[in-house]
Amino acid sequence: MPQSLTEMRVYARAFLIAGVIIPIVLHVIAPASMPWWPDTVSIGLAFGVATVLIVSKYRMDRAMNRRLWKALKTLVGPN
Repeated sequence: MPQSLTEMRVYARAFLIAGVIIPIVLHVIAPASMPWWPDTVSIGLAFGVATVLIVSKYRMDRAMNRRLWKALKTLVGPN
C-alpha cells in the first residue's frame, strides 16, 4: 500500500471522528435544540479541519525529530 494512501486514511479517519461523530453527539446531547444547519455542520467542519491540521502537524514534527536524531547520531559517529 502506498504511503500516501495510508496517510490519507489517517486524515480521513481523524476528520470523520472529529468532524462527523463528535458534532452528531453534541447535537443529540445539547440541552437546547441545536439546528442541523448551520450549527452542527459548521461545528463539524471546524472540528474536522482543526483535527486534520493537528494530525498533520504531529506527523511533520515526528518526521523532523526522526531526521534530527539520525543527523545527531551521524554527527557523533560510531562508538
